Amino acid sequence: MYIVREIDSALADWKNSKEAKPLLVRGVRQCGKTSSIRNLGKEYRVFIEINFERDPSFSELFEPDFNVDRICSEIELKTGKEIRDDLTLLFFDEIQNCPKAITALRYFWETKPALHVIAAGSLLEFALNNKKNKISFPVGRVRSIYMHPLSFNEFLSALGKDLLAAKLKKNNEIISDAVHAEYISLYKSFLVVGGMPEAVLEYANSGSYLRCQRIHRDIVDNFESDFGKYSDSIDPEEINEVFQFVFRNVGNQIVLSKAIPGMKAARFKNVLDLLSMAGLIHQVKSSTCEGLPLGCGNKNISIKVLCFDTGVYLTKQGYDATEILRAVNLDSMNKGSIVEMQTGLELVKNADKYQSSELYYWKRTGANAEVDYVIQKKDKIIPIEVKANTTGKMQSMAEYLKTHDTPYGIRVSLENFAISMYQKKQICVVPVYGVNTIRMS
Repeated sequence: MYIVREIDSALADWKNSKEAKPLLVRGVRQCGKTSSIRNLGKEYRVFIEINFERDPSFSELFEPDFNVDRICSEIELKTGKEIRDDLTLLFFDEIQNCPKAITALRYFWETKPALHVIAAGSLLEFALNNKKNKISFPVGRVRSIYMHPLSFNEFLSALGKDLLAAKLKKNNEIISDAVHAEYISLYKSFLVVGGMPEAVLEYANSGSYLRCQRIHRDIVDNFESDFGKYSDSIDPEEINEVFQFVFRNVGNQIVLSKAIPGMKAARFKNVLDLLSMAGLIHQVKSSTCEGLPLGCGNKNISIKVLCFDTGVYLTKQGYDATEILRAVNLDSMNKGSIVEMQTGLELVKNADKYQSSELYYWKRTGANAEVDYVIQKKDKIIPIEVKANTTGKMQSMAEYLKTHDTPYGIRVSLENFAISMYQKKQICVVPVYGVNTIRMS
């Protein structure tokens, strides 16, 4: 069973565009890249999939030179399929295992612009950032698109809840109490299941949270086994130490120099960057919010970190899923951080798919005031405060509204869609399940 993804429409647009530059699909391992590309391949008369990890012999085709006609001719001989330009989709999977194939993408575009070429890889980011590979990245001749685990809307569609998914695309419509309660119930299930396709498919078929948790453990084991591939200069045990630290400190403000005793700030940050490249974490950087871009003036002294998936996170940390499913108030069970994390993940998943998204938060210097997220909307900075309940004071939001010129603030909570006033400024209340209605930029 194929799970329909929002990236499918972007891939279809790419297929139908007049200038379909070679496409790099980038994203965390096992998020569904290969499945989505195979689904796209059904729209072509000829679909050729080459996996450089499964069949390393294909790498030899790129050794002599970058003669695209020769390469295509030899691919035809090895696969027994004829390459016919716009009737063919040529898919290079696990392309990080053949760095020269990445460089060759520019020559496919220059020599055979009518041939549709797409590439993906579970550790692609490391190949692109590894100076030893000496990859000449084809800037301007290749387009990147970013993929993530399923968003809440995609989760709804996977469960056959298409009407509920469609309704959330109609921005800020007030929802009846009964439907609101249904969304909240499904949202809690989503927190437990997460967005990794294998777990979502298992839940859609069996409804078993236990089976999903088994899949989560397999996913973590697979990711941890890859740590040795991340860097030649950093020990896998050191990477694992930081990885475990992240899981214990989701949502907490981390001072880089004090994170792990004995590990220097620069070293700690280097490992965080490796985990970020792998898609296993998202860094939430502090911003002064004194101007755009949001990263302007950021010294990266302290950050917050999010794990890539709530389901994997909850399983790995050993949380009781039934507590979350039954909870009326997530804050009361000390799980507020999971709602904050999921909000950040949804912001990333619903951002522009053609660029890598960054997250920021605001903290007032020398004070306890801290706004969970700040985003750019056109030329304005909008603060977002997350509440894992239906009530709660907003002291940090109040501090921000006092000191910054912003048209409104956003409160994400268990409440329904609403508009209220606070400090003489408008507050848009967005339910935890409706974060997709918030658009960055």
